[in-house]
Amino acid sequence: MTEKKKTTEADNDSVAEEGTQAELSAARERFGEVISGVEKRARGLKDGAGRTKQKVKERAEQASTVAREKYDVARESARQGYDKVTKDMDQLGHDVGEYVQHNPGKSVAIALGVGFLLGILLRPRRE
Repeated sequence: MTEKKKTTEADNDSVAEEGTQAELSAARERFGEVISGVEKRARGLKDGAGRTKQKVKERAEQASTVAREKYDVARESARQGYDKVTKDMDQLGHDVGEYVQHNPGKSVAIALGVGFLLGILLRPRRE
């Protein structure tokens, strides 16, 4: 080969190598930008997950507080209802006792009537 041809091939190789280096450098730069974007999105997702976790925790605490309050109200209401029924039953027992003392004949007749009705209602049926 001639000297000029060798130089031209060497120049072509040098130009090709520079082009490849430039493309490689550009590709590295684009890759770095992509990685940077991915890292930015990952940080955003992590921050969003942290905020969501905090909101869920706050809402769970609120729900727990509301449930506890409603339970306490229901418990107190049930206790008051039980106390009222107990008091009313005591009063009814006292009133029945007084009625029986003042009206023994009527009380026996009422007891016989109630017993008779219960006997009819609870007896086995014959078919």
